[in-house]
Amino acid sequence: MKLNKTVIVAVISLGLTGCANVLPLDYKDYTGSDAATLYVLNREGNVGTIYLGSYTFNSKDNCYDMSDRYELDSNIFQAKGNVVVSKIKPNVLYSVSQIKNEGGGYIRNSHSSLIPEAGKYYYIASGSKAIQVPANFTPNASVNSDDVIKNHAKNPVKYWNVKNICTRPFWKIG
Repeated sequence: MKLNKTVIVAVISLGLTGCANVLPLDYKDYTGSDAATLYVLNREGNVGTIYLGSYTFNSKDNCYDMSDRYELDSNIFQAKGNVVVSKIKPNVLYSVSQIKNEGGGYIRNSHSSLIPEAGKYYYIASGSKAIQVPANFTPNASVNSDDVIKNHAKNPVKYWNVKNICTRPFWKIG
């Protein structure tokens, strides 16, 4: 009986250790003086999780490997609407991803890529491309994201091909 408990505890411990590489951490702002600012809209009524992932190019497999993934915001109930503000490191390949519960058993996963430049400001509404906004732009959840995109769409932003993320079996993640 004692051996069975030991085996059960060992299996649970190994399982949780494996999950530690898959589950995201809470994001802590980049503190360098060259930080870029990222505004991510968490729309009112949203149910789901918003992640910030960083990637590196894998030349062997010709795809992008995830380096880190952080949780920016998560809602198991409908969100009241807010804007998540994060300071991010420049010249890193980032993806803002949202796993959204659409109801009826339908889950939607959207990705928005960007490669931020030092000192610049970026805005992302779920499922939209990142856009560069001016330093004096201070969004809130009531700002119409379509208007923001239309007004600032011509500002230059560097992107990477977020559709080319490497796929791995779950046991090889980490």
